[in-house]
Amino acid sequence: MAGDKSKKRAEKNTARLRLLFRVVAGSVLFHVLLRLVWKGSTASAWIHYPLFATAATSAWFCYSSLNHHGAPTYDAAGVLIDGGSDLSLGGMTSYYHDIIYVSAFVLITTAAFSDWFWLVGLVVPGFATYKLWADIILPWIFTPTQDELDANARMKETKEERRKREKAEARAANRRRGFR
Repeated sequence: MAGDKSKKRAEKNTARLRLLFRVVAGSVLFHVLLRLVWKGSTASAWIHYPLFATAATSAWFCYSSLNHHGAPTYDAAGVLIDGGSDLSLGGMTSYYHDIIYVSAFVLITTAAFSDWFWLVGLVVPGFATYKLWADIILPWIFTPTQDELDANARMKETKEERRKREKAEARAANRRRGFR
């Protein structure tokens, strides 16, 4: 038996998944009807169909993943067991939402206006490359090893000892000269 929070989350997830399904199915259907059926002669088989398949597949994959994780679970009697994962959290769910919306935008604009809107779809792999570089590759390259950390600590200790010795020598020299 689920609590009130699970019931609210199940309702929110169901509404969100219904909206996302409408966005994905509507944009794909709009593109197919307008561009491939009505203006089919303007679609290049070498460029248009692979890009359409990529955009539609990526949107459908993201929707399916969100549906798998966010769908509520009911028992045989129809009682709510689990409200599903919270789809309003950040992380991969927000990236999935972004991919769905970018794909829908690209499908609708390329069908209605121009093939140049396919370039907007490059935002997704561009952002993925940026995140891969900034969050994984760059820290891996510039994270010092334990040997480097030990060497830096020894060098820091040596510099600190040298600074203390020079300070003590300067004080002693000032005392010999009569300065305090």
